Amino acid sequence: MRREKILLGERQQIILSILEKDGSVSVDDLARQFSVSGMTIRRDLKYLEAKNRIERFHGGAVLRDEVLYQEKEIQNIEAKKFIAKKALELLDDAKVIFLDAGTTNRELAFLLKDRETLSVVTTDLMIAGVLQSGTARLFFCGGEIQKSTGSALGSYTVNQLKDYSFDIAFLGASSINSKLELSTPTMEKVALKKTILEQSKKAVLLADESKFEKQAMMTICGIQEFDVLITDKTFSEKEKKELEKKGVELR
Repeated sequence: MRREKILLGERQQIILSILEKDGSVSVDDLARQFSVSGMTIRRDLKYLEAKNRIERFHGGAVLRDEVLYQEKEIQNIEAKKFIAKKALELLDDAKVIFLDAGTTNRELAFLLKDRETLSVVTTDLMIAGVLQSGTARLFFCGGEIQKSTGSALGSYTVNQLKDYSFDIAFLGASSINSKLELSTPTMEKVALKKTILEQSKKAVLLADESKFEKQAMMTICGIQEFDVLITDKTFSEKEKKELEKKGVELR
């Protein structure tokens, strides 16, 4: 029994190593590699997901690229508050806005929750909780809740979003690479973000410096899909010109 436990731990560590190298794994490939059943691999993946090391999807898994909500709440707080204040300046006469999931948008929610003429749509339970105590109108797009982030995702959520038209959408990102492309660990979030962009007259990206120079498995879009980037990151003159060339206002 003890030897089996050692082998189990070794197998799970190898699975993590493969994920770090390749970005994703499939149950079938792992079962062949380790000469075990698919059920055994699914148990391994379930265990690793419970430890917040990976995220499972149908037939496989990806390395968890996003930080737990409780961890994000205490990271880069001053930068998030700075970004939220800058974002507030963009509201002008906006009537309907979308707040993407994340702690930076939660800071923005605190600042705008008492705007009586504003309607706010979100998929984030924590943001909804902030807005619930204010006078701004609150609309929540539900679906399956990703427990690590407290946000709804999936086809049901996407279909609800298609019924809205946003004056401004404030979006976040977990990973922005050196080409200024946004990426995410799961296909579900790609569909979600793309739908929000499609339904928005103006798209604003809120991202603190820690989100840059990162790459997740699934590409969402390039920075040119946004009208405005608000960040505390310092860009070189060359990078600023590249953003300007792409039609993105830097704040």
